[in-house]
Amino acid sequence: MKKYSHAWLAFMAIKRLDETKTKLSTANQKYAENLITWFHNHRDDVIQGAWYPDAVIHDMANSHVLKLSPSETGKNRYKNLPSTYQSYQLTQDSPMKRKSFKVADKNDNLPDRCESIAHSVIDNLKMQQVEAKGSPVAPTSNQLALILFMLSHYVADAHMPLHCDNRDFSAGWNLHMEIEGKWDKEIQQFYPIDKQNERFYYTENGYPKNKSENDPAYLSSFLKKVNDALASREFQITWGVKNKNVWDFMDAVCQHSYLLSYQFIPEMHKESSDTDVTSQNWQSLGNISFEDFSVAVFTDAIDSIARIWFRLWRKYMKWKKKH
Repeated sequence: MKKYSHAWLAFMAIKRLDETKTKLSTANQKYAENLITWFHNHRDDVIQGAWYPDAVIHDMANSHVLKLSPSETGKNRYKNLPSTYQSYQLTQDSPMKRKSFKVADKNDNLPDRCESIAHSVIDNLKMQQVEAKGSPVAPTSNQLALILFMLSHYVADAHMPLHCDNRDFSAGWNLHMEIEGKWDKEIQQFYPIDKQNERFYYTENGYPKNKSENDPAYLSSFLKKVNDALASREFQITWGVKNKNVWDFMDAVCQHSYLLSYQFIPEMHKESSDTDVTSQNWQSLGNISFEDFSVAVFTDAIDSIARIWFRLWRKYMKWKKKH
């Protein structure tokens, strides 16, 4: 995904927690409120922080992807996602679910990257808590914000189906770039950005301001449908049946992103540089529309970022109570 898509998703994840916190248990509500407050104290750093993996780290070749491909001898069972996930719902009848699959490049490590940064978030929060103020080894709150926002980048990338599909859609006419460009352009159209200061304009509640809520163009936008879908969707904090941690959960996300890619661009379209996916036909080849594809990617990514951030923050807060 592109720069402003990553930042918007991070903000919407916290907004998601804010709007659903009253449905959580009393204890969980307190954890959520603490995270929400902390986030808003660092909101001006979201655009820069969430883009840091692309702008500075440059580990796109393997750490932003987990490319899967059909295989006669690979795995034949897909992990579970929370039942509310649209990528889970849209792929239940996928013919690819009956076929085995494998990781195409053993160096791809997106779930590992998410797991490692998740540990880093908690570790650094603990170090900040126990070290005296001014200690040279204590991480600052700004450093913690950067790590947390970086994590949201990798989580969001796992939801981009072409990051999990080994077919080549970047050679020649670049479908990957086309899709991500459309998403980013739409966010900038409806959520104006102060680019000089690298921040969104905010509502009174501290979230990106939509200046076009009653504009017919926005009412037909996939972003409006993302917000509507989230409003009617239960927020669950489970990793999904049998998933035990961030790694399991992100591995499951990548598997269903792979399936969603094949729902949008069917198997008949080959893995080659002379693909028959073109700038004229790419939105009408599969079993789902580009709009449904986009809404599934964004709603699920928002829930995943919110879930992971919340569970990490809760784990830290529980530790803090004991110390």
